[in-house]
Amino acid sequence: MDQLNHIMLIIGLLLSCSIFASRISSIMGLPVLLLFLILGMLFGENGFLLEIQFSNYNLAFYIANLALAVIIFDGGCQTSYFTFKTSSKPAIILSTFGVLITTLIVGALVYYIFKMSFFESLLVGCMIGSTDAGAVFSLLGSNGVSLKNKVQGPLEIESATNDPMAIFLTITVIEIIKSGVSTAAGGPETFTMSNALLFFLKQFSFGIVFGILFGYLGRMLLNAISIPNGLYSLLVLGVAFTGFAITSAMDGSGFLAIFIIGMIIGNTTLKQLRYIRPVQDGLTWLSQICLFLMLGLLVEPPNLLIHAVDGLIVACIMAFLARPVAVFLCLKLLFKFSTRELLFISWVGLRGSVPIVLAIYPIMNEIPHADLFFNTAFVVVIFSLLVQGATILPVAKFFDVYAPSSTAPVSKGQMGITIDDDYEIFNYEVKHKSCQDQLLSEIKFPNRTMVVSVFRKSMILHPVSRMKLKKGDIISIIGHSDDELLLNTIFNSDTPIKKVHYPYSGDILLSGEADMTEIAEKYGLVITSKEQLLTLGDFLSYHLGGIPTVGDRLTVIDCRFTICEVFGSQIIKVGFEKLENNI
Repeated sequence: MDQLNHIMLIIGLLLSCSIFASRISSIMGLPVLLLFLILGMLFGENGFLLEIQFSNYNLAFYIANLALAVIIFDGGCQTSYFTFKTSSKPAIILSTFGVLITTLIVGALVYYIFKMSFFESLLVGCMIGSTDAGAVFSLLGSNGVSLKNKVQGPLEIESATNDPMAIFLTITVIEIIKSGVSTAAGGPETFTMSNALLFFLKQFSFGIVFGILFGYLGRMLLNAISIPNGLYSLLVLGVAFTGFAITSAMDGSGFLAIFIIGMIIGNTTLKQLRYIRPVQDGLTWLSQICLFLMLGLLVEPPNLLIHAVDGLIVACIMAFLARPVAVFLCLKLLFKFSTRELLFISWVGLRGSVPIVLAIYPIMNEIPHADLFFNTAFVVVIFSLLVQGATILPVAKFFDVYAPSSTAPVSKGQMGITIDDDYEIFNYEVKHKSCQDQLLSEIKFPNRTMVVSVFRKSMILHPVSRMKLKKGDIISIIGHSDDELLLNTIFNSDTPIKKVHYPYSGDILLSGEADMTEIAEKYGLVITSKEQLLTLGDFLSYHLGGIPTVGDRLTVIDCRFTICEVFGSQIIKVGFEKLENNI
């Protein structure tokens, strides 16, 4: 019983200290993952806090893969189809040829500088050749620095899809080294190039195929099964882990599969996602904490210091030569990236847990100098997080790729009205000074949205067209998830709300209650069967959106309608003008 209490105490202290470290990281401007790593080292066998003894590399390998799977799955859930469509080509080039070029450059220079055997030098390049999804997703986007999508998309997708190439290269080189040792000892040759090529094809093909299959299976189960809300997140994790395991068992890339599964599930409009995302966010943080704490516990600081100089040399080769050369060779000629964007992509080739996990492979396979590989990879990761990770924001501003995120809703939630494409309520705070005394009717909201209330000093107010907004007001709007981006732009604290009025120049005045069928027949206007059932006022409200105001104008082919009189949200009088040319 005492041992159980001791274990619970250690877990509680580690988690509590890690959470406090996340707050310290924001104050000091250091990557939180680096502090998790340092905490693990301080609590480790050679630290000065709890002196926890942990040297089980096999267990560490399994825990690391489980944590990485959760992190990459969450990254897939946050990746939109639009981002993937626009960024997948450069990302995939970087995650394959980029990793290969980085590996070859690092391996060649390590061979030249440290006089190691060729394949041992190449193994160093294999371990640090790929960027890390945990580090990238933690330091970019909603969790960190917001960048222009043209740059951020490729970086995130590259980090999630380059594991197959890194694992393939690492395992291939290890097999070559083992084959050489076996042959030298008089044993049979265990490595063939055909086996390596087959393994490479399996990694990518099975990863993609099973990722798509289990992604749509997860989406189908979410739509078909009604279970308690707290179980939906466990359901999708169960599907994701099953897909990961089956893919890996068939020599496919489980990490690639689980990223695709997450992206397919995360891009659905099912209302169950509102129960999944908060739980998934917590599990991702827990995975990052456990992963980097464990890796910190695993390392021995005295051995780290012995290899510190060699590791720093390798880190500088990777950051200042190998990565930039790989980025420019892969992207400069094929894609329209500016030199400044390419330099930034080169700098943010973040290394995190993946190189350390790959460095466990030589230890598990009893490769000579395995301790050297592990500690070198560890120093490279510390350098990458401390130097590259901590300078992302100033470097992004220097290279003009920083994009301050637009104003997000104070809160939002699905209404639970429909099963698919549900309505959501968005609550926005009026922050910009130019919104002071702004008429609610002058804001052009998306046409599928509706302002339902305004809160001022904790008092609820009924929204009317002549209401003047005050700084600090909270506006509640009902719409769809697709409307959020435009609503963010409207309430962006850096963008004043502009009002536009069009003067009426027609000579025919129509009633807002006029029947659209009669108007269409009289003036030769082509409208849909649905629009034939509307009044003129409803027709204009449908197309213009928001609260109607005098001066709003709609042009349909050669007919122009201008609102002349409104009462509340009802259109009373409309001016009509027949244009000579199609405008």
